[in-house]
Amino acid sequence: MSWWCSSSKQTWTWTYRPYLGALVMVAGLVALGVWWARRGRLSSASFHVPDGVELTVIEGTPRGRTTAFVLGVIGLWLCIDWPLAALGAGYLAIAQMTRQIFMVMVVSPLLLFACPPEMAVRAVGWGRRLRVLRLTARPIFAVPYAAITLVAINAPAVVDPLVATPFGAFAMDLMWMTAGFVLWMPVQCPHPGVKRLTGVTAIVYLIGQSIVPVFPGFFMTWADFPIYSTYELAPRVWSGFDAVNDQQSAAAILQVGGMVLLWVQIAYRFLKWAYVQMEESTPTRKAMPGAGTAAP
Repeated sequence: MSWWCSSSKQTWTWTYRPYLGALVMVAGLVALGVWWARRGRLSSASFHVPDGVELTVIEGTPRGRTTAFVLGVIGLWLCIDWPLAALGAGYLAIAQMTRQIFMVMVVSPLLLFACPPEMAVRAVGWGRRLRVLRLTARPIFAVPYAAITLVAINAPAVVDPLVATPFGAFAMDLMWMTAGFVLWMPVQCPHPGVKRLTGVTAIVYLIGQSIVPVFPGFFMTWADFPIYSTYELAPRVWSGFDAVNDQQSAAAILQVGGMVLLWVQIAYRFLKWAYVQMEESTPTRKAMPGAGTAAP
């Protein structure tokens, strides 16, 4: 049993091969969730807020957070364990791009939503770590960081050497997850001491982030030859599905799949914002004096 996925020159088989590191990571998250539900939540039922700190209202119910946590953990497990991790690390670019999009666009926001505000306060506090968190939750930091990271880890000069070893593949997966958390932090930071983007500002921010997958997918789509030696030299999983077709399909997943998942969030936030605006603009009817009372 290997501790993490990496590229291999062996012929692909559908024999189950779990990864120890993936199982430990998933088990750790589950243990954290169980501990919080049984003990941590009770010990953090109330927390001291320093004077002068403006709190952000964090929406969400315990049931909704539990559902998001379960879905996020399952999604993470699917991304970092067999077979998707093994296929992505050494055989198919489409599997690697599917893992990347799912981790950044689905798993990261689910886990951020699942984090209770009390847990975020307990982990970060109100001092220096909160100031660092506020910096990472600003668009001026999140936009270039997420864009540069996602473009860099899709470059052939980075992908080929990293997926060759378990440590490199682990570092790549960690960069994906970090980029996903940073990307969603301005609109979904779980700490009540961090001001979120809301309304039109949040929608504009997410629309700008939807352009990011276009850049790495551009040179993958229009290249007439495989740009990743890992997938070019890998044993074919399906006969007739060569490296060029694999690469172009991966570019489509990166561009179209990433945009679709992000625009689902944009549409939801727009409809929610529009509904709130309609509710605020609807005049409330005042009851007439004596209405609804019987005449003497």
